[in-house]
Amino acid sequence: MSESEYQTVVQLLPRLRRFAYGLCGSMEAAEDLVQEACTRLLASAGDKEGYLDRWLFRTIRNLHVDGLRSRQVSERYRHRLVQAENDQRVGSRHTEASIELDEVRALMQQLPPEQREVLLLIGVEGFSYRECSRMLDLPIGTVTSRVARARRQLVRWMTSDPKDDEP
Repeated sequence: MSESEYQTVVQLLPRLRRFAYGLCGSMEAAEDLVQEACTRLLASAGDKEGYLDRWLFRTIRNLHVDGLRSRQVSERYRHRLVQAENDQRVGSRHTEASIELDEVRALMQQLPPEQREVLLLIGVEGFSYRECSRMLDLPIGTVTSRVARARRQLVRWMTSDPKDDEP
C-alpha cells in the first residue's frame, strides 16, 4: 500500500465507521466491518488509487450483506426487541432532539437493507447518486427509486399513529 493510499484510508475511517454503523446499528459490529474491509484491502493485490473510497464502502456493504445472510431471522428480531426495551427505559433521560434521532435510527434499521444502504451513502455520507450507483454497481434509476422509497417510508412511519402502522 502506498503512502497516499494509507493517508486516504486514514481520512476515510470516520466515514467508513459511520456507514458501517448505519448498516448494522452496532458500534462493535461496525468496527469489525471496517477492520475486515481494511484487512482485505491490505491482502488484495493491485492499485486502487482513485477509487479506494468506492472499494472500501462497497466491501463494507458486501461484508454486511454476507453477515446478514449467515444469521437467523429470529436472532435479528430478538435483537430489535431488546433494543426497543432498552430505548424505552433510557428514553426519559434523553432530550427531545436525541429522542427523535434515536427514533430515526431505529426506523432506518427497519428499512430493507437495499434502501437503507443507499440512504446512508447519499443522505448521511454525502455521496452523489452517481457515486452511489458506481459503488453498489446499480443503475442510477435503481438508486434514485430506492432513496425515494426509503424517504417515503420514513416519513410515513414518523407521521402515522404508531398503533396504526408498525414499522
